[in-house]
Amino acid sequence: MGRRRANRRASSSVLAVERRAERRWAFRGLLVLALGLAVSLGAATYLYLEAEATLDAWLSGRLGVSEPTIFYAAPRRIRVGQRLSRERLLEHLSRAGYTEWSKTDDPQRRRYRIARQSVEVWPGPQAGDRFPRVRITFSRDGRTIERLVDLETGRDLESALLEPEPIGSIARTAGASGDSSRGMRLDVEYKQLPRHLVQAIVAVEDKRFFEHTGVDYLGILRALWHDLRAGEAVQGGSTITQQLVKNILTGSERTLRRKVREAFLALALERRLSKEEIFTRYVNVIYLGRRGGLSVYGVGAAAREYFNKDVSQLTLPESAFLAGIIHRPGYYITSTPRPEVVERGLRRRNLVLDLMVEQGYITPREAERARRAPLELRFRAGRPGAEVSAPYFLDYVQEQLGELFPTSDLAQLGYRVYTTIDMDLQRAATAALTEGLERLDRELQRRRERIPPGTVQGALVALHARTGEILAMIGGRNYTESQFNRATDARRQPGSAIKPFVYAAALESGEHEGRPVTLADLYMDEPRTFEGGYAPKNFGDTYLLRPVSVREALARSLNVITVQIAQETGYGTVARMIERCGLPRPPAQAATALGASEVTPLELAAAYTVFPGGGQRPSPFAIARILTAEGHVLQEMTPQRTEAMPATVAYLVTSALRSVITEPYGTGYAASALGLSALAGKTGTSQRSDAWFAGFTPHVVVVVWVGFDDNRPLPLAASRAALPIWIAFMRQVAALRPDLTTGSFTPPEGIVEHVVDPQTGLRATDQCPEQRVELFIQGREVTDVCTLHPGQPVEELPPLEVPSENPPLPPSVEPPPEELSPKARPLRVRPPSADR
Repeated sequence: MGRRRANRRASSSVLAVERRAERRWAFRGLLVLALGLAVSLGAATYLYLEAEATLDAWLSGRLGVSEPTIFYAAPRRIRVGQRLSRERLLEHLSRAGYTEWSKTDDPQRRRYRIARQSVEVWPGPQAGDRFPRVRITFSRDGRTIERLVDLETGRDLESALLEPEPIGSIARTAGASGDSSRGMRLDVEYKQLPRHLVQAIVAVEDKRFFEHTGVDYLGILRALWHDLRAGEAVQGGSTITQQLVKNILTGSERTLRRKVREAFLALALERRLSKEEIFTRYVNVIYLGRRGGLSVYGVGAAAREYFNKDVSQLTLPESAFLAGIIHRPGYYITSTPRPEVVERGLRRRNLVLDLMVEQGYITPREAERARRAPLELRFRAGRPGAEVSAPYFLDYVQEQLGELFPTSDLAQLGYRVYTTIDMDLQRAATAALTEGLERLDRELQRRRERIPPGTVQGALVALHARTGEILAMIGGRNYTESQFNRATDARRQPGSAIKPFVYAAALESGEHEGRPVTLADLYMDEPRTFEGGYAPKNFGDTYLLRPVSVREALARSLNVITVQIAQETGYGTVARMIERCGLPRPPAQAATALGASEVTPLELAAAYTVFPGGGQRPSPFAIARILTAEGHVLQEMTPQRTEAMPATVAYLVTSALRSVITEPYGTGYAASALGLSALAGKTGTSQRSDAWFAGFTPHVVVVVWVGFDDNRPLPLAASRAALPIWIAFMRQVAALRPDLTTGSFTPPEGIVEHVVDPQTGLRATDQCPEQRVELFIQGREVTDVCTLHPGQPVEELPPLEVPSENPPLPPSVEPPPEELSPKARPLRVRPPSADR
């Protein structure tokens, strides 16, 4: 019995100990649970308060995406009587970020209102007096501006400036890498979005967007189920609100902390903004691919870049496509729309249409009609693979800004940078260069050259002849494949394109046979060896074997005569003239006269401005004005000119360069088909086979270079490689900017005319069988009278009415093939092959 009692007491003690242990563990568990709940509640409170503070900072502009620095093209000037259709005006306004009056409630936005025969334009708040509020009245056919009225004063205007279109921007996002992002942005309002675009985005990205409070827990599971069924990402797991937070505030770092913080920010954001505000901010920041070296951000920019229309005009299939590519734009948008890429895009678009039917947004019949529509990507540049904007130019502008503000972070300053680029001319230059290089690819294939298509490169620069403004710049055929800017950085031999500066030095101070060099002087065109054994050859190693005037020698681009003129003038004098015109000073040697030293296309274009500029060389510039985010002028550029040569010398060289185009033997004779009254230029083919054409009117200088990056020989002369591209571009310049191609080269004081005998180069008599008017610098003109045909001196020739041999061609008509090769003047000896 005693033993039994002892056992019971022992058992009771053990049970008591176990109960006390259980109570202790239960207490500890409850304590841990309480502490866990307290910590969780504290963490949640902290995260929510942090989210609120973060949103306060973001919405007040102190956090998140800083104010981007935006680059603009040059303003567009319109004039009474100008041929400009209402459709083209509205297209410009759309590109410039204007919104139709009824589709915006924001009085700060740029707006326009359409009436029966007019369009009223209301610029943005920073326009000031520079861009007036104006009513533009069109003719009955809607193709000509009939009247301009200032809406503020009621006064009639002769001309007015329109705000320019943005060509790019740079911005930095919080949570992203340190690199700033350069792209195209065109913000839109909710009222501008087509209903089917909103529905398509909601259907594929966030089915319950208008119902949840920022985080859709059921939606995450449902999206996973849809993705598994479809075999690809059909629906996103994050809500639209979460995606906005990720794009703006948290970045895309794959960590649990970031996901939790994103969820709290989304919940807090839903308490601050309406669904429409959240959706609008979202569609303005989403990344939608790349075009021409620029990232495309937002549906406004995507509609413009991919379909060349305003976002409000998107159709159902177009909206479904844009909604479908949000999750992976690079997979559906490539620089060249290959068949497999197009097929991917069609499948993705059709998946979105199916989701819209499933969610009741459209009927099966509407979806079927949309599915039958082709995927018509009408890229803004007008052709797939072509640049959409001015990426090489933007690179150049950013380099210039880096020099102006070396310690500033442009991605966060919110500057407004107004550049000099004319986007109409830029688009025309892109088309001319792209089509010209594709034509060369085909020609090289016909010649059975072992050169892969797409290898030949090119560059184009257009400058305003009087101010130096860069109007167009193309640095290569495809920026995506090569960002090397050949317009500004490729140093190449200019070949015969350097000769005008040789002749300028001679006409300024050179002597020939004891008399000042004039355009009428004669030189024998024949093989010749110069000092040091230098024996240049004419192009094709052919010679006229007769006396040739200085004017004709430049027009025909005769190498031997050019070197002889340089030798008589002095190689040092020639080198100094080249340097005075803004080019790097070359060695004082014979090869310099034939362009053996290297220049860039931009340098050569700037040097050529001395001829239409009356001897004044303006410094080329790309930035016109810089404004702060508040609209204050930070910097305003004024043209800087340097006197390079006397105006009389510049005019004589210009006159000779006109013969390059107007004379049938001129190397640029094909350009006469343009029918422009004042046109001059020069071909250039270097020993390394770089092909050039530098040409100008009184108002614009355009240089085209064609060649290879690896310096392999180009088996085509400049007249077949570079000149056709120049002609195609100038045809569009004449149509788009007639103010740049009209006018005439006005002779300065000190230019005199005399009638000469081409056979002797002396003053003509009434017995000379052939007579021609030639230009001279007063005091350096020829004074001797022709002794081969004695008689009375002839002071002037009676005017002759000669019908035009080359009437202007319509803008859409290419010159016949036979006009691409200059016609040779009949001669007794075989004429030299011109340096073409």
